[in-house]
Amino acid sequence: MADAAHHRTDSVLIKPADDLPNQPPALTARHALFLDFDGTLVALADHPDRIIVPALLRETLAVLEQRLDGALAIVTGRSLESLDSFLAPLKLRAAGIHGAELRHDPSNPATDVASLGDLATRLNARFAGDPHVWIEDKRAAVAVHYRQAPERQNELFAVVTEIVNAQGSDLEIISGKCVFEARRHGHGKDAAVRALMSSPPFQGRFPVFVGDDRTDEDGIREVQAQGGFGIKVGIGASDAQWRLATPVSVLVWLRAQLIVSGLIA
Repeated sequence: MADAAHHRTDSVLIKPADDLPNQPPALTARHALFLDFDGTLVALADHPDRIIVPALLRETLAVLEQRLDGALAIVTGRSLESLDSFLAPLKLRAAGIHGAELRHDPSNPATDVASLGDLATRLNARFAGDPHVWIEDKRAAVAVHYRQAPERQNELFAVVTEIVNAQGSDLEIISGKCVFEARRHGHGKDAAVRALMSSPPFQGRFPVFVGDDRTDEDGIREVQAQGGFGIKVGIGASDAQWRLATPVSVLVWLRAQLIVSGLIA
């Protein structure tokens, strides 16, 4: 789908095309909701550890999960340990590290993940002393962040590709907003959605995916293939049927779902 040529910066919503309605559909008790985290629920920061999680977001997610009888999951590139630390005391169903970790039940541990060997060590050695590059070892994936040096994208991609290719043919590199990430083939937010949708409380519902980045497009396409709909957050090309402007817009939309249901004043 072509991206919108123009948008109103003072509006909560950005329409992906002129002929689309100006608001995503309301959620019902028949929907299952999948939400990306960074860039979707919380604004990006210059370092992943410096994000700010509004207390109102935790409250909204907790009440919305109850309304959907548990059919709400966070699908994130973060590890579930990192996600939980920011949402505490709230603990939700979730897929971490782009689906390498799956938590079908908040009361049970997530699936265990295998590490990528010494890849993180090799990348750390290569970028040692570089103040603009930060290596994040998630065990099942290794991320190379360069938010403080976006102009170095091509240079860094070439270096990361060389190191990852030497590690093994079962790895792939995915790109996000000022980040390259190495992971095993077969992991992805589409696979995470399929896995969660295969069992209660998601099974038999119409899935909705909300995300802002390239990796979220896998989840958006998957839910739309299953008869649900996707929501793209921010600017940029997307296959989503709907669009919201910012994480604040997402929170406004989520709160609206609760208001119309009568669960909050």
